[in-house]
Amino acid sequence: MKFPAKAVLPFALSSLFFPLSALPWKIDATGNVGAVVNSYSNSWVGGEAGSFSWSSQFLGIAEKQFDDSLNSQTTIKLQYGQTEVESQKSKLWSLPQKSIDLIDGQELLRLKRDWWANPFASARLISEFKDGSDTLLTRYINPLNITEALGMSKTLEKTPTVTWSTRAGVAMQQYVDRDRLDTATEVRATESTNDGGVEFDMDLNAANAKKSASIASDLRVYKAIVSSAAEQNSGTTANGAWRNPRVDWENTAIFTFSKYLMLNLSVFLVYTTQQSASLQVKEALSAGLTYTYSKK
Repeated sequence: MKFPAKAVLPFALSSLFFPLSALPWKIDATGNVGAVVNSYSNSWVGGEAGSFSWSSQFLGIAEKQFDDSLNSQTTIKLQYGQTEVESQKSKLWSLPQKSIDLIDGQELLRLKRDWWANPFASARLISEFKDGSDTLLTRYINPLNITEALGMSKTLEKTPTVTWSTRAGVAMQQYVDRDRLDTATEVRATESTNDGGVEFDMDLNAANAKKSASIASDLRVYKAIVSSAAEQNSGTTANGAWRNPRVDWENTAIFTFSKYLMLNLSVFLVYTTQQSASLQVKEALSAGLTYTYSKK
């Protein structure tokens, strides 16, 4: 599979500058894992069924200031979890079903100027560890959603406990779905679309003074102006759907009760008419173990 060369351009540019700077890295990494299990004896009256679910999350942010003007920030977010359910009648357990799955990596380069807003360039890759949309074939690291953006960024607030910033600019987006089955011909092929448009992104990270409670919010709005889907979907019910904006709003709250115990609540909202006419909402609540690493 070939990746668009422009998709990795910001990553390549930043890697060229890394050896030139002697300034230290600023690294923040948090990983947590949680599980919930319940079971019932054969004599239990009530009709409940046992279940077991687990989830894991990782968030890593590495920031480096090359000189007085160039700043690089790399963010990696990983999530994965599964759920098993016990049959009420046979008492047999189902096969593990994916309950949460996310790969999200972004490289952001910002150029500091004495302007109201500063120029930026970014590249982002969003995918899943295991694509379960096709019951006949398991596809790993699929589909791929790649976005490159160029525009202006503005830091609205930056304190030891709050970072609030926004970005807006032009963007290019590629969506790649490998080995997709055409039900009419029974042939598998890689399908892809290429868009060009505008993107707005707002990030908020806040915590209390003791860092025992934190919240991260990421709002993204993408509006395609031109797209290869215009020709691909011509004459179908999906014709024109690509013109509608796509909105992604992810919110995560983490409460740490001791050094290694935490409660995690996440709410993810998606609105895109290419997938559904209604607002899609995903909620997850987990408790478990956590570990945080920080290097300033």
